[in-house]
Amino acid sequence: MICPSESENTHFSLFASAWNTSKVFVMSHNWNASRQNDRAVEIKNELVQLYNQQTEFHKKGGRSKHTEAEMAEYEKRRERVRALFAELESRNAA
Repeated sequence: MICPSESENTHFSLFASAWNTSKVFVMSHNWNASRQNDRAVEIKNELVQLYNQQTEFHKKGGRSKHTEAEMAEYEKRRERVRALFAELESRNAA
C-alpha cells in the first residue's frame, strides 16, 4: 500500500476545506488550457471569479440582508456573467 506524503495530505485537506466552504469552483482536471485560445481562457477565468463572488453574496443571506450598493454589485456581476456566456456561445457558433 502506498502512503501519501505529508504534503499531499496537506494539499488534500486544504482542497477539502475549500470545497466544503463552497468558495471555489473547480474545473475538470481533463480541461486543457493549451487547446483553448487566450480569450476563451480569460472568459473562463473571469467566470470562475464571478461565480465565487456570487456564491459569497448568497451565503450572506437573502436580498433583504444586503445594502443597495451590494445589490448593485450583485446585479452588475450577474449581467457580466450573462455577457460572458453570450460571448462564449457566439465563439462556439463561429
